[in-house]
Amino acid sequence: MTTHFRERLEDQPLEWTLEGERRVSDGFRPLDVLQVRHAALVREAGASVRREIVRGGRCAVVIPYDPVRDEIVVIRQFRIGAALATANAAPLELPAGGIDEGEDPATGAARELEEETGLDVLAITHCYTILTTPGLTDETALVFLALVDASALDGRGGKADEQEDILAIRAPVDALIAAVDEGAIANGFLVGATHWFARHGRTRARLLADSIRQDETTT
Repeated sequence: MTTHFRERLEDQPLEWTLEGERRVSDGFRPLDVLQVRHAALVREAGASVRREIVRGGRCAVVIPYDPVRDEIVVIRQFRIGAALATANAAPLELPAGGIDEGEDPATGAARELEEETGLDVLAITHCYTILTTPGLTDETALVFLALVDASALDGRGGKADEQEDILAIRAPVDALIAAVDEGAIANGFLVGATHWFARHGRTRARLLADSIRQDETTT
């Protein structure tokens, strides 16, 4: 059976041109209005369309895993989006935040982890990258697995100058997977990362821990 190019299970390029652009809001996340022309997928001709886009840039999402305790550190904080859309204004999520211009992504991930949990990274590796909501924003999230010592967690995190009030929680991995499966968690980063970890996490963590031991024996 021959599969048409456009039916392959992969993200693909598509020709497009920017016909116009203007900024309508320059707040924490800038909002632009674009006029774009793109090639056709199923129609006979391409189309010129108006799109609004929130400029999100790159962010790092961290899965902080303690292999000794088999725990993932999650956080809870007030989220206005959750408050408006659900009855749960304090959802569970993973440590995450923007990557500064020119900053190494792994360095940014480690910085965000320390700011939101107080934990230091023992080792870190990139797992996968996702577009968070490509119909709304150009935000690109790089998801990292970080080995940590969760016993150092004191439960309090966040930067006072950014008005953050964060509760950090040690979550047994199997309990976290069950909570996601039961629909008790709605945060997209956490749901996706938990599913990934259930299939790959412990194996990747062992490889990461082995790299630490190898570095120690060669120094």
